[in-house]
Amino acid sequence: MKQGKLLPHLRSPNNETLIVCALADELPSYLPETILFTGVGKINAAYSLTRYLVGHPEIRTVINYGTGGGAYKVDMGNLYKCTTFLQGDINCGQLTDGPGITFGDDVAVSGVLNFGTEGLICRTQDTFVTDVDTLDMFEHLMNDEKFNIVDMEAYALAKVCASMGKDFHCYKYISDDANDEASEEWYDNVAGGEELFYDILKREHGFTHIQWII
Repeated sequence: MKQGKLLPHLRSPNNETLIVCALADELPSYLPETILFTGVGKINAAYSLTRYLVGHPEIRTVINYGTGGGAYKVDMGNLYKCTTFLQGDINCGQLTDGPGITFGDDVAVSGVLNFGTEGLICRTQDTFVTDVDTLDMFEHLMNDEKFNIVDMEAYALAKVCASMGKDFHCYKYISDDANDEASEEWYDNVAGGEELFYDILKREHGFTHIQWII
């Protein structure tokens, strides 16, 4: 009889927590009990999460994991918690107070979104950043603070959670330095943060470890 393969598996402490990730490539070895893969980009992220939450009103907490580019005071190969989120590619000109704010939005869920103060600042836009030095630093929104990480989904997920009254936690693994070598670095490091993330789930969110045999 052929022996099955043991896969690490984490069990959520309840049925009210959803893990969200853009790509299965970022979490290739584990089988979280409840996980939503949204696809890349703000539209995919917002659509997939909204659709899931409408169909699963029991979800109270969303935990996002994904890769990100390092912009300021972060190191490649480390995992960071983000609690402040910016939308990097919205600019309604003189209709608003500047880039990063959507004209006509509810002010409670526009501009800078905060889910605590102990984490870093993540800037989201529908571009894989390969030259972070060319980006607007958002001094007009952040009181001269610089964003630390760039990604392509977190702001959209945070906005859905803010709009629907869900708790939101976000962890980003620095897979690249958002420079001209970012694409190669991302391919080399895309799966590098999964062990760090699962340690966080166990330590901070009450997940327990079991094994499945396939």
